[in-house]
Amino acid sequence: MKKLFLFAFVSLSLFSSCSSDDSINVTEEKLAKKWYYKSYKVNGTTEAYDHLSCGKDYIELLPDGIYREFYINDCNPTVSGTSTGSWIIDGTTIAIAIEGDSYSGKITKLSATDLQIKATTDFDEDGEDEVVLLNYTSN
Repeated sequence: MKKLFLFAFVSLSLFSSCSSDDSINVTEEKLAKKWYYKSYKVNGTTEAYDHLSCGKDYIELLPDGIYREFYINDCNPTVSGTSTGSWIIDGTTIAIAIEGDSYSGKITKLSATDLQIKATTDFDEDGEDEVVLLNYTSN
């Protein structure tokens, strides 16, 4: 559970400024869909996201600027939850507002099936920021 909240926190706070290739064509149309957590890379190590057997956690970027996050806490019985906020893009920068907090960051890869965001955040909660690459898939 703590791993999910950490991953969700980073996926929201993804978003502190890092340099990126501004030639990436980021549009609302490309982003507006469900993005399933795939993996993250921090300190040179890539870890797969550990979905539960009864379903996958995801974020959803809706065309009207609505941000939704869906997560499963338990499979037997199925216990799930959602959080809702808003999102906007400006070039390769994405900003999300949720539960009174705002976050922004850089999209470093975007295709029909893959989304990667580069973030600087205290991922391991040790008081020092790390550079984190978050990978999502639409499959």
